[in-house]
Amino acid sequence: MQGRRWGAFAAAGALALAATRAFAGYTAGAAVESINPTAEMIASKNFFLGGYGLGSGRVLNRQELQTPLIAPRLATGVMSCPTLPGCDVHARAVAFGDGASAIVLAQIETQGYFVAYKVGPFGISDIRRDAAAAIAALPGYGTALPKIAAGAILVDSNHTHGGPDTVGVWGGVPPDYLRLVHDRTVQAIVDAYRTMKPATLRYGVTDAAGAGGTDNLLANQFGYDPANQSLDRDLRVIQAKDAQGNVIVTYTNFSAHPTVLGSSNTLVTSDYTGPLSEMIANEYGGVGFDQVATLGRTQPTDRNCDADPLPEGETNDICKLRTYASRVMAKVRSAVWHATELDSSTPSVALHSYLMIDPATNVLLFGFAYGGITAGIPISRAVTPPWFTGTLLGAPSFAGHIGDVLIAGGPGEMYPQVVNTVRGIVGGGGKIRGQLNIGTAGDFLGYIIAPLGAYPEPIRRSLFDGDPNDPTTWTLSPVDNDNYFFNVSHTFGERLICSLLRGAGETLDGVAQKYWLQYDPCILFVNDFIVPADADTLVPAPPDLSALPVF
Repeated sequence: MQGRRWGAFAAAGALALAATRAFAGYTAGAAVESINPTAEMIASKNFFLGGYGLGSGRVLNRQELQTPLIAPRLATGVMSCPTLPGCDVHARAVAFGDGASAIVLAQIETQGYFVAYKVGPFGISDIRRDAAAAIAALPGYGTALPKIAAGAILVDSNHTHGGPDTVGVWGGVPPDYLRLVHDRTVQAIVDAYRTMKPATLRYGVTDAAGAGGTDNLLANQFGYDPANQSLDRDLRVIQAKDAQGNVIVTYTNFSAHPTVLGSSNTLVTSDYTGPLSEMIANEYGGVGFDQVATLGRTQPTDRNCDADPLPEGETNDICKLRTYASRVMAKVRSAVWHATELDSSTPSVALHSYLMIDPATNVLLFGFAYGGITAGIPISRAVTPPWFTGTLLGAPSFAGHIGDVLIAGGPGEMYPQVVNTVRGIVGGGGKIRGQLNIGTAGDFLGYIIAPLGAYPEPIRRSLFDGDPNDPTTWTLSPVDNDNYFFNVSHTFGERLICSLLRGAGETLDGVAQKYWLQYDPCILFVNDFIVPADADTLVPAPPDLSALPVF
């Protein structure tokens, strides 16, 4: 933990945790840490926001070599919202335990976050490993305290389009900011584990796509395309309460892009997910935590301000965030109201990661990964094995469960067909009551499209505009949609489905092939079984090169 502040109260936390080991049910804890950049980072004129456009417009990403063709989207400050807490950026974490084992779900509120970085040991792989090591150093770990391995820690990014560009596609951020994010996220994970206490867990679901005349929160970018009709429609919630009935954490899982604010915003913000998390905490008590789900081609609807004139202290952008977060909050109330208790007589939690290796077929992204800095696109993802080996790209998936709620996490903006296929196969046998779908988990790989039949419209829309049913109206327009341009591989989506099915079989039933064999394309990816679960957590940390001048 590099000497960070939590050591003074670690022993007290360990004693509190030790007292829970005699408890026969679940345990839960949660924590939040600020990851706001410093004023010096903003003032450097090298702190970019991500999500809109492409590149910094700087040759070699140097300020003195700015071209007039592309205006850089530099951060001008951190959004401050006296009327809307949470509109800046944080790392959030929730821990669930069953007495013997624990798992953690965590989220970083940035545009995207990589499994490993060229610049040093600041990636998600490093965060997971360092958090597990810090937890293992707590007094009583492994005897009085529940065990947790790096493979049982899932970290994603919320993909805010007003967040720090921690991927480098739009110019990047200083290495010191990656160090800050690493340290604060590790802290949030350790604190979530350390504060676990006996809890009852309730799981609830509500339709977020307007069923029964309710407010529709989800816009399908290709809703007119027969091959891309499905959505991940549910807003899911797990609420944990202590023995006195006080809420420890209300965790939600929801599938709309954090794109309420557009490219005109230049303030660092979590978009709607941070304000929603704080609305949840304010209403129920404890910690609120909204984790993004299936982001692929799924956008928020009606990104407008609901007030005229604006309330005192609000800007139009803050009003937009409050308006959309409030609409989602209404769905959260419904999900909490309908929630039912998880069986605590036989509590069980599990989570593992599964390394996937797939040929990269996107020549554009492949080139930017190795040499994008020359064009002001300094993609900072590591290009070392197993993350990038020649043209082979490696990234983890995640599978596990909290009781009979399945966890399925993929390293990018998964198309809904991915998780809906998994839910249809695993849920068909009545083994699970629900499924948490976690996007950008473990890595950030852009859009993950599946099956192959889903590709034609993303390809067309990434190249042309016009009526999809009338080719005579098509006009070349390669900047209107990025779904295909940010797709790393034509087979990665199918491989991810199979990896999630393998993990569901292993963690739910102890039989990796149980669900895997029920999806015909999986036979093409049988080589993934060569790599055991959690092997990705054994990759050595990269050297710290952050003091070098250019990346």
